[in-house]
Amino acid sequence: MTTGPRAVRRPLAAGVLAAGLALGFTGCAGIGQPEPYDSPGINGLVVPTPTPSPGDFVDVVDNPWLPLEPGARWTYDVTGDGSSSGTIEVEVLDGTVPVAGLDATAVETTVDLGGTTSVETDLYAQDEAGNVWLVGADADGAGWRAGEGGAGAGLAMPADPRLGDGWLTYDVPGLPRASRTIEDQSDDMVQTRDEADTTTRRVYEKGVGLVGFEDLDAGWTAQLVRP
Repeated sequence: MTTGPRAVRRPLAAGVLAAGLALGFTGCAGIGQPEPYDSPGINGLVVPTPTPSPGDFVDVVDNPWLPLEPGARWTYDVTGDGSSSGTIEVEVLDGTVPVAGLDATAVETTVDLGGTTSVETDLYAQDEAGNVWLVGADADGAGWRAGEGGAGAGLAMPADPRLGDGWLTYDVPGLPRASRTIEDQSDDMVQTRDEADTTTRRVYEKGVGLVGFEDLDAGWTAQLVRP
């Protein structure tokens, strides 16, 4: 899942209990340093991918770290300075959006902070290996698509996240280059640090997706509301 104010812009898409978030956001040892993983990570991938090949992609996004089933919804409570400051609503839309010949999954994020509401739609596609790519986005009446105007698709979540891996999440002319690094990891959790026009820390839970994120510049955090 992704975004909202510039602070929450990449992917949402999109997601821990309060204690878990508190630990995860206090340092790289928050969710537990694992033994080195024997996984392929992002080896062999070209990131960004200027022109995705449709034949390399599947119709669903079911990566366990970023599952995007149509109709799924997530709500995040946003707090800053010890008090509630708003909400973020994320929804995986029905249907698909054509991008560079493939069918992308659309994720709409509505951010309501301090009485100001913004909406962004991010477009994702999963390749045959299980890697999830950000292939486009729309916000504030503007947008981009991979393969158009020099825009390159970036990696949203690898099939096999690996501690220390880093990559571009998109590369679009006129926008800050956006990168993501896995700074902490356990069997069930992955914590990333995103750099673009702001710095965001995100926590993903296996089988759930994005469960919390923190705008390190603005000083607020968003936590998934559990049923």
